[in-house]
Amino acid sequence: DVQTLLPFDIPNIIVDSIKKTSRVAFFDEDVPGGATAFMLQKVLEERNGFNLLDSQPRTITAKEHRPAYTTDGDYFSNPNAEDVFETIYEVMHEVNPNRYPRLY
Repeated sequence: DVQTLLPFDIPNIIVDSIKKTSRVAFFDEDVPGGATAFMLQKVLEERNGFNLLDSQPRTITAKEHRPAYTTDGDYFSNPNAEDVFETIYEVMHEVNPNRYPRLY
C-alpha cells in the first residue's frame, strides 16, 4: 500500500503481515531498485523482518529495459498478472514443493 511509503510504515503494517505469513513480496511498476528496494531494505534491515521470513523475499518490478513503443509495450515492460502469479507461486513452491510443483 503506497500509504506505507512515506513516512515509512509507521503502524508496522508490513511487519505485522510478515508475522502472519512468514513471507513478503513487494510489487512496483517502476524499475528494479526503486521503491521496492527501499521497502525491502527498511523491512529487512531496520525492522528486523528478515528474522520472521521462512522464504526468500521477492520483488515484482518492471523489466530492466526501455519500454516498447507499441500498443502492447506496457504489457511486456511493466509487471502483469502473469508475473505476479508466477512470483507468488514460486514462493508457494519453495514452501511446499509437493503440493505446488514447478510451473516450467
